[in-house]
Amino acid sequence: MLLLLATAGCIKNSNDPSNIIIPVGNFAGQFTRIHLSRATGKLDTIKANITLNMAVATGYAVGGDTTHHAASYGGYVVDGQNIAFSDLTLPANSTSTAPPAKTHLNGVYQYTYTGTSMQISASNDTLGVLYVLALK
Repeated sequence: MLLLLATAGCIKNSNDPSNIIIPVGNFAGQFTRIHLSRATGKLDTIKANITLNMAVATGYAVGGDTTHHAASYGGYVVDGQNIAFSDLTLPANSTSTAPPAKTHLNGVYQYTYTGTSMQISASNDTLGVLYVLALK
């Protein structure tokens, strides 16, 4: 038992701030949104090619095919497992009004980042979003 505790104490926590690679640069890739209609039980899928520019000093900006995804910008923070985006283009009362027609990169997402590619995802009971991006 003591050996197990000693070994567990030596395991490095993946949330160690010195191990976090902060995503920066110009990314391009695919955005996918899958929505389950509660009324019909059917899935609808939307895909778009987007760009995501990220810089610690200035935040992020989304561009590219904005037919289904909003062109937006704002700030972001990371903790090694989650990335939180604050979209400055959303109206201040967006939580009390109907959802926007286009998807906005806003809120907390899980992410993985290798230094050259990044996946960002979030889901709930009826909606899933996935961004698969690579540095340009």
